[in-house]
Amino acid sequence: MRILYKFIICAVICMSSSATLEAQTLINYQQQIKKEVAEKQRIEKQRYESACEKGTLEAFQEYIKLYPKGKYAVDVRNRIEDYNLWSEAVKTNTIEAYNNYIATSKFKSFKDKANEAIKELQSKEKWESLKTSNSISEIEMFIKTYPKSSCVDKAQKRIHELKGVNCYLANDLLNAYQEFNKAGGKFALEQANQSKFDECQEYWDYDNLTTYSTEEKLLEFLRKYPSGKYSDEVSNRVAISKARSLTMYSGNYSFNEALGFAKDETTRNIVKRYYEAKQKEYSQHKKAQRRIKRQRNGGIMNFGIEFMDLAFNPSMYSDMDNDVDYVMYYNVGLGVRIGNYKSPVQFEIGAKPGLVVYTLWYGSEDETKTSFHLPLYARLKIGLWGGYSSKWYIDGVGYYNAVKESFLESDFSASAGLGVSWRHWDWRILYYKQDIGTKYTYQDYKFIGTSFSYYF
Repeated sequence: MRILYKFIICAVICMSSSATLEAQTLINYQQQIKKEVAEKQRIEKQRYESACEKGTLEAFQEYIKLYPKGKYAVDVRNRIEDYNLWSEAVKTNTIEAYNNYIATSKFKSFKDKANEAIKELQSKEKWESLKTSNSISEIEMFIKTYPKSSCVDKAQKRIHELKGVNCYLANDLLNAYQEFNKAGGKFALEQANQSKFDECQEYWDYDNLTTYSTEEKLLEFLRKYPSGKYSDEVSNRVAISKARSLTMYSGNYSFNEALGFAKDETTRNIVKRYYEAKQKEYSQHKKAQRRIKRQRNGGIMNFGIEFMDLAFNPSMYSDMDNDVDYVMYYNVGLGVRIGNYKSPVQFEIGAKPGLVVYTLWYGSEDETKTSFHLPLYARLKIGLWGGYSSKWYIDGVGYYNAVKESFLESDFSASAGLGVSWRHWDWRILYYKQDIGTKYTYQDYKFIGTSFSYYF
């Protein structure tokens, strides 16, 4: 009996636990269903609000497609109908159409837009009557009345154009040019004002030319306004600029180019003075260069020492009837030369003291003697050709034999020769010398010789 009670108690406990478990499971299931339903409702509401925010037909149609029997379906269908009504008003785009929308629409979703559209159309009608107005105050009132109108930009430009005209009439061309540009530039203005813009622009460009403007900028102005009001003045400035750019090497072409830009006599005289100054500078430069060149070549006057002047009479060797069997001389000398070795013509005077060596024949015997002589000379050299540091020349020399043996030399003699000279050195390679006037009784006094000199 006791065992039976225990069995019944256990059975009751098990049944009770099973029922409790099933009840809990059902509660959890119901809660899950509620959550899912709430989530679906949240998503539907979110999509509805998104469609309303977009306010487009596509957004509303997308909602109906997803929720044809949704909580907001009726409202969305009404909105689609409202959208269609709005679309018709926009398509017609008249004040009457927008007023009709406001009057017949249930939701009036686009009421604000309709009012804005009405205001825009009213502003356009008003602007059509004002766009040629010359009253700045009227146009400013228009902007104040219709601040969001698409015509405001045009109205503001019209105000700038009118202000530009007022500045132009007051001869304030700089501000007039700025106002005309704010109005949109030349081709945005009335045709009657376009010529005013051109005048203002020319003055603006002219005013921007300063005393430091480059020549190219001045030329650019002339290219832009070849026959403008200020072209002559700017052309004169170009002439002076070109004149200032002249150098001492500038020739007639550059001078005439500068002179061609001069538009009045005063400017032409200025250009001429610049050119003459540069020509004088060039003349002084050439003079200085010649002076430097002369100095480099030895200057104008040089003192010279002749180390050797050696000559002999070759004909006496073959003349057996002559008592004088052999004659030669060796001179040294001092001279003053006018001109340097590069000068085309040089002149020199000096003295050549030296010894004459000769042999006298006495029958079967001969006797060698020496005699002092002192020729004074004048020499003329003519340059031929040469390189950087040397010059070939020919020369002629006239001698007066101040001291001499009368039976050997006459009072005067002359020679001609060929030589080469350097900055300091002079080599008379070969010369021929002959007496002039009284001759030696038995034999002409003729010599072939060479000489070598140094000039300081």
